[in-house]
Amino acid sequence: MKFKQVQHQFVAYLRSPDQSEKPTDIGQERLDVYRELLFNNVSGFVSSAFPVLKSLYSEQAWQQRLQLFFSAYRCENPFFLSIARSFLDFLQQQYQQQGDDPVFMLELAHYEWLELELATRKAEPEVAVTDLRQQALQLSELASVQAYQYPVHKICREFQPEEAEASFLLIHRNADDEVKFIALNQLTTLLLQILTQHPGLTLVELVTELVPFVPQLEESQLLSGAEQILANFAEKGIVRAFQAH
Repeated sequence: MKFKQVQHQFVAYLRSPDQSEKPTDIGQERLDVYRELLFNNVSGFVSSAFPVLKSLYSEQAWQQRLQLFFSAYRCENPFFLSIARSFLDFLQQQYQQQGDDPVFMLELAHYEWLELELATRKAEPEVAVTDLRQQALQLSELASVQAYQYPVHKICREFQPEEAEASFLLIHRNADDEVKFIALNQLTTLLLQILTQHPGLTLVELVTELVPFVPQLEESQLLSGAEQILANFAEKGIVRAFQAH
């Protein structure tokens, strides 16, 4: 048997011993040790990345889901963040939800992954806003605007909503490298989404883009409100001066 075939058989058995042929040249005890080490490493990474989601399951139910992930998904590399991303992809693309899965499972998993991703994201030094009315603007590379059907930032063992409740969040990493969230209203969410999609707009240009979405408000009202909102976010380092790459 060629080396690649042997390697494939070995890995397949470690992932799913009940569904794969056992390698003939490796003792059962060694195989069990290899499998336990690999599974424990992967499950430890996943559990650390999704602590709230894990807390909603019994230990047995959580281990069952980890086993499904371990058996079915092919991680690209062994780094912590990559394994967390792979688990999220697995839930979104391959996992068949079960009756005891919460209705908000996918959104909560995404929110927890995003917190981790922002905590470890690398970003170039950004330029502060010094003239809000004149400068072209952009959202910080360390910030993300998200809309969820459920209030994922509130979910815990004691609070597990069954009915949808729209939640608009700005998740960002502050100057102390702490990942925080800010609950937004729909108008602020729309303003920041436009800035995310069209970095480099000025305050006036942003408001011009916003006008068709809120025809009930005068443009002067929108301009005044947007200026206050963006000034606050600029002070926090969430809105920055635009830098072309």
